This record gives sequence, C-alpha cells and structure tokens, in this order.
Amino acid sequence: MNLIHRLLPVFLLLNLSATALAATSVQTLQQRFRGLDSFSADFVQKLFDADQTLQETSKGILRIQRPNKFNLEYKEPYYQLYIADGLNLNMYDKDLEQVTIKPQQGLLDNSPAMILSNPDKLSDSYKVVAQGKEDRLFWYELIPRDEGGSFERIALGFDDKTLRVMEMHDSFGQTTRLEFSNIRKNPDLDPKLFRFVPPKGVDVIRE
Repeated sequence: MNLIHRLLPVFLLLNLSATALAATSVQTLQQRFRGLDSFSADFVQKLFDADQTLQETSKGILRIQRPNKFNLEYKEPYYQLYIADGLNLNMYDKDLEQVTIKPQQGLLDNSPAMILSNPDKLSDSYKVVAQGKEDRLFWYELIPRDEGGSFERIALGFDDKTLRVMEMHDSFGQTTRLEFSNIRKNPDLDPKLFRFVPPKGVDVIRE
C-alpha cells in the first residue's frame, strides 16, 4: 500500500472530525440563545484601531424581538436610531435630520444584527468555532461565509447563557467591542419599538 492510500483514511477522519466539531460549535452556540424570544440591554461600544488604541466610545440600548426585528438606539455622544421591522431597515440620524430606509431582506444576513435577531440561521452565514473559556467568558469565533461582508470575524463572549461581549474585527485591523449590561431576557417589549415613523421635517431617502 503506497503512502497516499495509507494517509487517505487519516485525512478523511480529520475532515469528518472537523465537520463534527463545527456542527457541535453551532449547536452549543444556538443552545445559549435557545428560549430567548426577546432581549434588551444597555451597551457601551468601543472602537479600537489596528494598534488597539481606543478611538471612540458610544453608549445606547439594544432591543431584540425575534425573528428579524431590532431597535438599536445610540444615545451618546450622538443620537442615532436603527430599527429593523422585518421588512425594512430604518436608519435615523438626528443631527443630519435624515432617515435612510433600505429593504431588510438579505441586507442583514451577514451582519452581527442577524446573530441576535435570528440565531437559528447562524450556520447559513457563518462558520462557528468554539474557542473555550477566557476571562471568565465562554468564547465563540464566527467567520462570515461571504467574504464581501463588513467584518472578517466576530467573537461572542458568554457568561453561561447570557451574551456579555460582542467583538467585530474588520479588514483594516479595527475592532468594535460591545459590552452589555442591565440585560433582560424575554422582556415584554412594546411593538411600537419596532415600527418607525419618520419625524416631521426630516429628509427621507429610500434605497
């Protein structure tokens, strides 16, 4: 038996093991989201450059209603509001007095928002690898299957079944880190949070 034939079963076994590990990683990550129909949390968002120097800090609140609806409200240092209502993504910039409305379908498939608003589709958009425990959190790394996305990889840090940290790493070496606090699981969220009515006098741009 030549070398190739001797090594072939090893390569097949390694491939099957990697496939099984990936499937297990997706399943364990989805289990951490299981039973979570709505979610609300305050957040601090920090932007670091390629040298990991802090460039910007902002604060706000995130509300999720599964599937496919979210309300992301930045309160500091500038007010901005992002609402996904299941049909459209509405982006409101208070200082610019401008609203941009885009069809939601397909727009969020490879975005971090999809992770929270529809985690059952994680394996469609990401390769998921469990990273183990570090700094008292259980970490997962998500690699987008679509290389044309905004981020090269995303890291999620959990305390048991609660998401505490989300890190997004882009192709420029920058890292956007969201740290969650005042977390509420399955709160009774007002449906109005996921319906957007443009304020009077603002410019509305539809794409």
